[in-house]
Amino acid sequence: MRLKLAHGSFDAEVVKADFRINIYAGSGSDRVMVASFPCGTGTNDSTPVGTFKVRSGSKLIDPQWTNPRTGEKFAANDPKNPIGERWIGLQGTTPDTAKFTGYGIHGTTEPQSIGQQMSMGCVRLGDAEVEVVYELIGEQSTIVIR
Repeated sequence: MRLKLAHGSFDAEVVKADFRINIYAGSGSDRVMVASFPCGTGTNDSTPVGTFKVRSGSKLIDPQWTNPRTGEKFAANDPKNPIGERWIGLQGTTPDTAKFTGYGIHGTTEPQSIGQQMSMGCVRLGDAEVEVVYELIGEQSTIVIR
């Protein structure tokens, strides 16, 4: 039995209409989808569209989080922390997306929100799925949201 391992940089595409995040290896005619997961997006279509990259230093395991609307703080290791166990911060790469700050890809404590528009604009994944995406997506990755 031969096992083929994917290596190199991976990129992501979030298809809001399908509530999917697709992970690709390679580029151009060599581009191959290596994973696809269901996701949740922002209430009232608030997840921004365009091209992003991973913000430097923003891949976090079990992060603390402060709700930007209420100021409520959640410590690391708090099982009530709504962003779950992983955070991948996004940064816009074009003039149209540079204005979007504070958005990311993260887990959730509300698994029923996957496949729904229920976040504050971030892309939500289930616990197992966000762990895989966290390992594949790096600072050289491009994330296109459409």
